Amino acid sequence: MLEAYSLNVTTLAGGMIPFNNITLKKGCTAELSSPATVQLNKCGIYMIEVDASAAASATIQLYVNGVAQPQAQSTGTSPSFTTLVQATDNNSKCCPCSAPTNVSVISTTASTYADVNIVVTKVV
Repeated sequence: MLEAYSLNVTTLAGGMIPFNNITLKKGCTAELSSPATVQLNKCGIYMIEVDASAAASATIQLYVNGVAQPQAQSTGTSPSFTTLVQATDNNSKCCPCSAPTNVSVISTTASTYADVNIVVTKVV
């Protein structure tokens, strides 16, 4: 399980939203590999919850391995979504053919967020 957030961040249209602070990290199934990318290290189903607060209407969307997820987007001054993501492979350092599933949140509009929060929970 992972929870991370940022305060007062500005993004360009199409920019990845960084998560600069980790509030909770339990286990190694989900890790913040960079400020804007969460790695899902174990195969299974993950619940991803994102909420934000913006000064003006903003649109956020989840991307998995660089692909937009149409079911996971929201627009408004308090955009938020909850969705499920399937990781099909384990991220094993011993096997060069394995790789993590990478998740990021993109701001499709140029926006300033007072706060933005992500929670990643492995369900199965």
